[in-house]
This record gives sequence, C-alpha cells and structure tokens, in this order.
Amino acid sequence: MTKRLNLPYTTQDLFPQSAPSTKHGSMRAGSITSTPSSLYIPRPTFHHNSTSFKFKNKFKNVKTMVKRLFKPSTLDFETAIWEIFHLIINPKKMYRSHYYYRQQQQQPDGKTSYTRDDPSFLILVTGFLSSSAIAWGLAYSPTILDIFKLVLYMVVVDFYLTGIVIATLTWLATNRLFNLEVGLNKYSANYIEWGFCFDIHCNSFLIIWCLLYVVQFILLPIIRMKKSIIALVLGNSLYFGSIGYYFVVTFYGFNSLPFISSNVVKSNDRNPARVLQLIVVAGILPLLAIAWLITLLLRFNVAAKLVESYFN
Repeated sequence: MTKRLNLPYTTQDLFPQSAPSTKHGSMRAGSITSTPSSLYIPRPTFHHNSTSFKFKNKFKNVKTMVKRLFKPSTLDFETAIWEIFHLIINPKKMYRSHYYYRQQQQQPDGKTSYTRDDPSFLILVTGFLSSSAIAWGLAYSPTILDIFKLVLYMVVVDFYLTGIVIATLTWLATNRLFNLEVGLNKYSANYIEWGFCFDIHCNSFLIIWCLLYVVQFILLPIIRMKKSIIALVLGNSLYFGSIGYYFVVTFYGFNSLPFISSNVVKSNDRNPARVLQLIVVAGILPLLAIAWLITLLLRFNVAAKLVESYFN
C-alpha cells in the first residue's frame, strides 16, 4: 500500500515506448474516444473454485480501504486532489494516466484491478458534499436538525445510494455488452468489476457537485427570479449540462479499459468503444438537448422547481 508519487506524470510515464503495430491493428486517435496508453494484450481467464479464494478476492479492495481509513499515513490525498482537479477540467487526461498506472498493478490471480483501494478520494468528495450541505442548510434551513438531515440526504442518498443503484445497472449492462462470451464470470479477462463501476460514478459525480451544489448555490438568487428568461436559461442549462457532462465522463471512464479501447477485432465484429460512443453521443446527449429545449419553450425552470421541492 504505497503512495503514488511525483504527480503529474511525465510524458514518458503517460506514453511509454510501445511495440510497432501488429496484425491486430494500431492505436487509434478519435474525437471523443480516448487513446489507450499501451498496446492491449489479452490476458488468460482464471477459474478458481476455492470458496475462500472467491470470498477473499471479492472483498479485497473493501478490506484494504477499511484498513487504510485507520492508517492515515497510507492515505494519498495528494493523488486524490490531482484526480479531482483533472476530472473537472480534463477527465480524459486523468483516466489515461490513472488507469495506465492501475494496469501495472497485477493481482495474485494474474488479473488487473482498476478499482480504487485508497479511500482518500471518497473522503474528499464526502467532505465537499458535507460542506455544501451545511452552506445550503445555513442559508435555507431553519434549525440544526434540518441541517443535519440535509447533510445525510446529500451525502447518503444523493451520492452513495444513487451511486450504488447506478453502479449496479452499469455493471450489469456493460458486462452484457462487452463481455458476451462469459457474461458475468468474474474470472474472465474482460470482466468489469462492480467496484470499478462505482468508481466511475464517483468520478462523474464531481461535475454534478461542482455545478449543482456549488455554482447553483451562488447563482440561486438569479435562478429564482420570477418570469426571467435569464433565470430560465441559466437554471436549465446548469441541470442538463451537468447531467450531460456526467455521461461524457462516464464514457471516458469505461473507454479507459484496454479491452474496450483496444483495436483488437472482437469475435462478434463489434467495436466496444464505438458502441459506447454511439450510446452517449448519438443517444443520451441528443435526448438531453431536446429535453432542455422543451423546458425552455414551456418556460419550466427546472432548477427553481427542484430547489423548492428539495427544501419543502
């Protein structure tokens, strides 16, 4: 459990010298699709039938995170802050560097785990949300009990419980889409861990916190102005823009996995990165843009209505 030092990475760390193109193809450079840091080499599948091994492996990262909570010297807040900063301003760079690093961390069974084993990131995000909840409570809630309830709701419900639901859905969906041969077999080389899906939610939620918990709080006097076109456009843009960016960062997260971003030809002739790109760019983002336009035409201020219902 050593810390990652010397961040940000050098050019050599991020883009190591790789072998020339093989018959499987060379690395791509796409518009929204991130470029893999190294050539993908398929890993063999492992079949461990030991019940004790399965139990230990399943909760390995959870146990590691709990242990590190009580050992402050092992927490790497420097790296967590670096990740938070780049997730907001340049998520592609964060994923390309962070998950290339994780790719080097081989597990005892030969697989690579991309799930966090350091709780520093979660501690910081929880602290950010708690601070935001206290600020909102001091401004709009009358009692200490109401402020405490608001902290619990923003942290536990908005972030953790919602994240558990989203992570479970994306875990099921992505393993069905990109791991067709063996489905949810956790010993497949291409298996996507549930913990990784939860990490993707945590990373993507940062823009939600930044725009809806911080920027919206600052601009709330403008957003709640009655019959104002500026308030209408500003409030709705904050909500639909933050949700759209959430899905873009989610795309970058899953596309950072080598077996998704690789050019290796799949048995079903389907490019996983292209499927992800179509889902986000041709599916989710246009729907959000249409919904944003409809709310403007109907003069429905999403931000004002949700704030009223939230504090009702």
